[in-house]
Amino acid sequence: MPKTVDVVDANAKSVEGIAVSLDNGRSTADGRVSGTVSVAETVPAGAYTITITETGNPRVRASATLTVTAAPTPELTVSPTSVVQGGEAVKVTGTGFHADAEVSAASTTV
Repeated sequence: MPKTVDVVDANAKSVEGIAVSLDNGRSTADGRVSGTVSVAETVPAGAYTITITETGNPRVRASATLTVTAAPTPELTVSPTSVVQGGEAVKVTGTGFHADAEVSAASTTV
């Protein structure tokens, strides 16, 4: 039986940016469904309800909660924090960047 998917926020409003894709839109012989959920970067942190309903029988449905957490703010450190002109190399480390993202570096005077 085909399925429909609804995603709502805490105020029961439809959410843009959370996409649920069901594999073939059908159940297996034993009634199981599977698929994937994609969350856009524009979706605010919070709890969202995902509901899957049989299209032909709206009483057959199940819901689950998806919690979206805020992405960490990127942080950067240098060590040591000061050097002698023409001196040693400085180590740069950062956290909070997207996995496998390409990054670039620039320097400015303070």
